Amino acid sequence: MKMSPTYTNVELIAIVDPRPIFKRGFRETLVQTRKSLEIIEASNYPELERNHTDRAPEIIFISGTDLSDIEIINLTSRLRRYSPLAAIAIYDNRKSIDFLLTFFKDSIGGYLPDDFDARDLDMCINSLAAGLHYVNSEIAYQLITKKSSLKKQPRTRLLSALEIKVAGCLIRGLSTSEIAHVLDRRSSTISTVKSNIYRKTNVHNIIDLAVILKKQDAPFGAFEEK
Repeated sequence: MKMSPTYTNVELIAIVDPRPIFKRGFRETLVQTRKSLEIIEASNYPELERNHTDRAPEIIFISGTDLSDIEIINLTSRLRRYSPLAAIAIYDNRKSIDFLLTFFKDSIGGYLPDDFDARDLDMCINSLAAGLHYVNSEIAYQLITKKSSLKKQPRTRLLSALEIKVAGCLIRGLSTSEIAHVLDRRSSTISTVKSNIYRKTNVHNIIDLAVILKKQDAPFGAFEEK
């Protein structure tokens, strides 16, 4: 006998996506099976906060399209201040899944590829509502079988005080020229320090840098967004 799907009761969901057509498609997919669900929409975080300041969505879906990893981390941090109890899920078409382990640890609860279907979406909502993480079976298999490059990295050497400051600025998304201005140093000096940081930590991007330094109890107060 064919069983009807079971849906966890969720009353309010927010969608943050700058693409009107995709937002409309997202809404239509949701209401196919959850007709009583209330949905609020925004093109970006300021619009969500401005137009729905008195709302507390249970789940917030954000489009990661055209956003860097650091921008997503900063956005999810702001969303948690807006709705502290909300589960956050991201959807986009990223080619690499390396960032997911970091995001699941610190920022998001679910991930969907841009071409998700109604079944994927319902399973994601049910998992998030139950306090669980969610990825579809294909991505889950990739995560299980993938060996994290971080495990292969040797123990990093201690960074200097200046290198710690520069690392903090990098993680906050500042450019080399901006860091030089903030720290009152030459851009060439900052470029050299940046190269030394990546060499000492044996990483090649800002996300992995943040993970490595956090694991080694670096002074992350310097990394927080001001």
